[in-house]
Amino acid sequence: MLDLSGRAAVVTGATGHLGRTVVRMLLERGAHVALPVRDAAKGETLRASLGDLAAGPDGPRVLVDTVDIADRAAMDAFVERILRAWGRLDILVNLAGGFASGSSLDPGTLETLWSQNVRTTVSATAACVRPMRARGRGRIVTVGAYAAITKARRNGAPYAMAKGALVKWSEGLAEELKGEGITANVVLPSTIDNVENRAAMPKADPRTWVAPDELAAVILFLCSDEASGVTGAAIPVTART
Repeated sequence: MLDLSGRAAVVTGATGHLGRTVVRMLLERGAHVALPVRDAAKGETLRASLGDLAAGPDGPRVLVDTVDIADRAAMDAFVERILRAWGRLDILVNLAGGFASGSSLDPGTLETLWSQNVRTTVSATAACVRPMRARGRGRIVTVGAYAAITKARRNGAPYAMAKGALVKWSEGLAEELKGEGITANVVLPSTIDNVENRAAMPKADPRTWVAPDELAAVILFLCSDEASGVTGAAIPVTART
């Protein structure tokens, strides 16, 4: 099992299905986890569901705060709170995002998806990378979508464009951070098996979808010391074994 003891991680989008899985797995491997959430009640429900994992002998291992991650000043303040509590920030997992279908001719849909997927990711990363640079170590993992690298479907261009931007952004960020001990990678899942997707696609076979724990395992590897040689990668995660 990967050892993340002593590491401090930020997970955006933590109250979603994948987020809950990633948070639990980070804690199980020894990390402290900070959660910037939009809905305080959902954040506290998540904290409560973690039970004893959320507490440690030296104090809480989970920090939850209501933060607009697209607001750079708010994210900077949240990062300062993490540093006061734990003295470090090693890992950022960018899970926050959104999905919508829309015409290729509809700029409104594109603007909405850009704000949900790209603006939030860039803002959160800009705030978190500063203490990583100060320590000379960090891991940045962003969740995109397989749609970013496949042929766009009807009414799928705005979503594919936003997720595609995350691929090029991660590649460029990795180049900017080379030599500083910080890696930046993006994972590209196909359909994730969760309640919402099962309801939206009742005729599909979820056995062919990606299980949250399978995707989380890839994310955790990229957060580890063992993944120090992987940066600027766009990794498809497309099938359930």
